[in-house]
Amino acid sequence: MKNILIILAVLLFLTGCRNTDNHNSNNAMTEIQPSEIRENPIQLFDRSWALLTAGHSCDLNTMTIFWGSLGELWNKPVVTVYVSCDRYTHEFMEREDRFTVAFFPEKYRPALTYLGTHSGRDSDKIAESGLTLEFLASGQPSFAEADMVIEARKIYGAPFTPEGFGDIPAAFYSSRGIGIHSVYFGEIEHVWVRDSEVLAAK
Repeated sequence: MKNILIILAVLLFLTGCRNTDNHNSNNAMTEIQPSEIRENPIQLFDRSWALLTAGHSCDLNTMTIFWGSLGELWNKPVVTVYVSCDRYTHEFMEREDRFTVAFFPEKYRPALTYLGTHSGRDSDKIAESGLTLEFLASGQPSFAEADMVIEARKIYGAPFTPEGFGDIPAAFYSSRGIGIHSVYFGEIEHVWVRDSEVLAAK
């Protein structure tokens, strides 16, 4: 009986894993330095939106974000993201050491809207969104439709404290009735862009 349970557990584990053979090839994406990112960071997050993804092939989640920033901290290039404690992705951001931030052309806005309004707790929302999950050479999750992907290593994460709120965040949380966000600083390890994007800059 014990052996049967072990076999069933292994089968469940394997069926929960996604195919990691689908790596981006060098022909599909090109690596650039963080300092070579040309886009306005406010437009990247506020207007273009992005997918924040954390986890591995057997257990991951993604969510749409439009809060974020790019810059330098502790002498490292960093990407900063914010996740409400109510979101399923918060569990992954707390657990994982790395995460990715993927940006998309405007035509994928409906898919990002779907991913931002549905929970991964209840269904395979990535498959339902129509986007194609793939994995970078590092094993980190990405999407075939993305035109830029940032790989980051988490170097700090903590929830906001109400004691530090000024009038803007105090009013935001009191009016929205949502969980307080945690902030995560990620050291940018790799930046990948589609070749067409790189060529357009030359």
